[in-house]
This record gives sequence, C-alpha cells and structure tokens, in this order.
Amino acid sequence: MKKTVLSLTLAASILALGACSGADDKALVTSKVGDISVADFNEKAKSLTGSYVLQQMVTEKVLADKYEVTDKELKEAYDATASQFGDNFAQALDENGLTEEGFKDSLRIQLLQEKALKDKAIKEEDVKKHYEQMKTELNGRHILVADEKTAKEAIEKIKGGASFADVAKEYSTDTSSAEKGGELGWFSVGMMVDEFNDAAYALEVNTLSEPVQSSFGYHVIEITDKRDVKDIGKFEDEEENIRATMLGKLTQSPEAKTILNDIIAKMAKDADVKTSDKDLKKSLEFFTTTSEEQAKAAEEAAKKAESEDKAEDTDKESK
Repeated sequence: MKKTVLSLTLAASILALGACSGADDKALVTSKVGDISVADFNEKAKSLTGSYVLQQMVTEKVLADKYEVTDKELKEAYDATASQFGDNFAQALDENGLTEEGFKDSLRIQLLQEKALKDKAIKEEDVKKHYEQMKTELNGRHILVADEKTAKEAIEKIKGGASFADVAKEYSTDTSSAEKGGELGWFSVGMMVDEFNDAAYALEVNTLSEPVQSSFGYHVIEITDKRDVKDIGKFEDEEENIRATMLGKLTQSPEAKTILNDIIAKMAKDADVKTSDKDLKKSLEFFTTTSEEQAKAAEEAAKKAESEDKAEDTDKESK
C-alpha cells in the first residue's frame, strides 16, 4: 500500500507551494553557504512541478464545482489508509514529505476523481446489463490461442467432429484449463475479462462462439450449462453495489487514466479555464485537450509534415 502514499506526494505539494507566501526577497531558508528566498523557491518549484501542480489545482476546481466529498467520506478514506500502515503511518507520511492535512487534501482530489469516473464513465445501460447477468451463472469451457486464424482453425476442427476437449488440449495456451479439456467450471458476471464475459452471456447452451479477442488472445467459447442465481435483489437495491464494483474494475484498468483525463479536459474546457502565464500556457492547453483531439492534431501534423517533405523533394528534383 506504500504506493498509495507515494502516488500522492506531488499532489500534496500544492500545499507546500501555497505556504510559501510573503515578500519575494524574504529568506525562506538561511545557511552559511547562502540563503534561499521565497522568490527563488517559487521559481524553482514552478519550473520543476508547476505544470503538475496547476493541473491538480484545476482538477480540484472543476470537479469540486460538480461533486462533493463529505467529511465522513474523507475520514473513512483517511482511516482506511492509516489502518493499513498501522503504527508506521506517521513515518510513511514523513518519508514522503506529507503532513496529515496535505495527505487529506490529496485524498480529497482522489475521491473527487472517483466520483467523476463513477458519474461519467459508467453508463446506465451497462449497469442494467450487469444486473441482468447477475441473475445467471454459466458453466463453460474455452480454447485460448494467439491469433484469429488459429481460433478459426480450432472451430473448424470441432465442427468437423473433433471433441472440444481434444482440440483444447492440442491448441489452448491456457495451460490451467487446457489439461482439463478447456473446462472453466461455473462462473458469474465479472469473473472474466469484459470481452469474454459478454460473449459468454450472449451464447446459447452448447453453441460455439466465433473468435473472441481479449487482452489474453483469441478465445473459442462454449457454454455447457446455465443456472439461476438465488437472492438477487431488485435493481434499485443492487445498483449502488454494481456501480461500486464496476468503478473498482475501471480504476484498475489501463484505460482509466485516459478516461479520467478526458472527463476533466471536457469539464475544464466548459469552465473556460485559461492562464495568463506564458510558461504554463502550453501545459494547460494540453491538459484541457481530450485524447481524441490530441490524436487528431497529431495526425494532422503528420500529414502536414509529409506534405512539406514531398514539396521539398519536388523542389529539389526541379532544380
């Protein structure tokens, strides 16, 4: 859990920078080898972490305008982290240059970000789909291979009369299930990666899937049985837990950072966030640009560069 504290160290520097106020020529640090003035410190802090700190402050501004973190929520998050460290918590804060209040401020930003993800990134239709899938457990088997061509080859062998188990033992790279003929046993919603999960729940019993791509490779899936799950409450009773589960999964995914950055970029653009500081202007402009807009700008820049290169080559040939 040490990573939790470390990842928030820079965020807490917002407080450190804010605390360095007063006359610019006032000595912040004195020593026999020379003093460090408030102005010197602020200039160095700005050049080292200014862009990051500004982004954190803008993040807090735009998110706090829409979402609220209660004292209770903050205390629960703080106490949860403190309990994980036990008696070493104060030492962990000191080692990372954090005060208790600085850490709480960082946690507050983190909680605001989670609320934004939960609100903007988790769609109502996905929550309802998850709820419907909760009502059923599946028993199935699969064959995992590296590419689509091999997956189709495995499917053709099974359709041609070979047993699923034999093909799984021959082809599947999932060694834990291959030796059992591809058997996965009973599983419920959320236990498999999303692509596998949705394909499996869409299948009729004893029907082969088409190749299903996931981060692990290509799957050939067959569902051999289904059964109802007891004690599933009404949607209204299950909704909050479903959203919490989906949020936990999302925050652990590689896409989470990009999704969150895009949410904040759109909110900051809607809030017309600007800066008059020329040193921070480019950083803020980049921060308020979505990944799609960045990709489009990069593509246009590449096309422009290619066009200029061709024009230059044509000009050289003409000479």
